[in-house]
Amino acid sequence: MDSNPYLVTRQRLVQAPPGAIFELLADPSKHPLIDGSGTVKNSRQDEPQRLSLGAEFGMDMRLGVGYRIQNTVVEFEENRLIAWRHFNGHRWRYELIPAPRGTLVRETWDASRLKRQWPLKVMGFTRSTPANIERTLDRLADYFDPNTPRPTEPSPPRSSKRQPQPKTLTPAQQEKEAAKKQARAAKAVQQDEEAIAAQAAKAERLALAQEASTARRAARAERSARAKEARTLKEAEKIEQAALAERARAEKVAESERAQALKAEQAAQEEKAKAEKAAEIERAQAEKLAEAERVKAEKLAQEERERRAKVARAEQAQTAKASKQEPQVHVEPLPPIGATARPLKKAPTRPAREVIAAAKAGRRDTPAPEPEPEAIVPEPTPPAVQERRPTAAARRMRRAS
Repeated sequence: MDSNPYLVTRQRLVQAPPGAIFELLADPSKHPLIDGSGTVKNSRQDEPQRLSLGAEFGMDMRLGVGYRIQNTVVEFEENRLIAWRHFNGHRWRYELIPAPRGTLVRETWDASRLKRQWPLKVMGFTRSTPANIERTLDRLADYFDPNTPRPTEPSPPRSSKRQPQPKTLTPAQQEKEAAKKQARAAKAVQQDEEAIAAQAAKAERLALAQEASTARRAARAERSARAKEARTLKEAEKIEQAALAERARAEKVAESERAQALKAEQAAQEEKAKAEKAAEIERAQAEKLAEAERVKAEKLAQEERERRAKVARAEQAQTAKASKQEPQVHVEPLPPIGATARPLKKAPTRPAREVIAAAKAGRRDTPAPEPEPEAIVPEPTPPAVQERRPTAAARRMRRAS
């Protein structure tokens, strides 16, 4: 059973060569002889006697009422394939396949390409078409079966003119017609043999063409393989070149980094040397400043000692001068009341003017106070050298060391 009701195919082995069957199918006037549906009546007189690709032909039909359809040949291959399309769009196709005992005829009704398929189903074509195709193939096989009487010829095409009635043939005319039929049959057999030879030549040409095509495909595949190998080698060379370029770039970057590191190390050494030199200069300046401060402090201390010595000499000279001018009188002071007498000491000498003045005033004569010992002024110590904080260069130099 067909899976698609709008695509029906049936086949039948017919005991006839493909050429004879094709000639029957290519003659529109013979279609009513093999029609299994009973709807094809006859062809028009003005239609082509033999179909070809693109040919148009009309048929008188009757399905309850009479009507006419127009068909167009859409597939045509001599002694091999013929198909025509109905004006509604569906197709009738006949394929002829040579077989050992005749020809395998495959008939197909194809309405699967129609956009509107429901009218065919409503009208019952999907149900009746498979049986009609089988009856058509049976009538086609009977037409070429010598043991089966051929179906009656269809009625002649209708025309506006009145057709003459067929005449009764004499025996000689009948023999002549039989000879013509035999000649036509022999010609059909010859055409079939020629068709078979043409098919063999065509098959040989197809085999040669297939062999040439295979050789071309092999050559094309070989060229493609060579091209692919060349592309692979080219890509490998590109990859190798890219790797070499990348390696060179990496070496260049590494060399640049080494140069930058060496330059940075040299800069650090120069900075360290500068820091050491600056620290040395600062130490020298500090020592020089401390030495200058120490010398200045010693000079100031020396000047202070000389000044004090000079003052002391001046006072001694003045005291000596005053002692030379006035005599000194020693007055022993009285001991206090109730105190134990102490041995007299040598009274200090006082100037006579003071003694006389004290006596006139009625005062007790007291010894002159002994001169206080000269206070020893400590020498000024030189100011300590102020410790300076190390500079930034000295700190960097210490961290670097």
